[in-house]
Amino acid sequence: MSDKAWDDLINLIDEKYQIDSSDRLKEDLEDSPGLKRVIERIEFEKDNTKYRIDRVTSPAIIDKKTHYHHRGSANRIEYVYDPEETTTKVVFYQQLNDGHYNEISPESMLSQ
Repeated sequence: MSDKAWDDLINLIDEKYQIDSSDRLKEDLEDSPGLKRVIERIEFEKDNTKYRIDRVTSPAIIDKKTHYHHRGSANRIEYVYDPEETTTKVVFYQQLNDGHYNEISPESMLSQ
């Protein structure tokens, strides 16, 4: 999702439901500590249900290396990242009764 589309989505949600909180986090990639991913997060409430939307921007994966055991089963997968090129994905969550968030499809927010 482009920066403009993300800003448009935030503005639309803020106008219609009012954003409760927003945050920007930076995390090291688990398998490449020198590289970071950025998570932009907003939380809002719609029809007495809390939702969270994360926009995750991280280095693009350019190669995937699978390391095998001598028995032929995959032991681990190593990703090779491009430090210059990034990818972005948007993930939607709905808060459950126990306070945890469950990933949902964007379409399910429209049907509720």
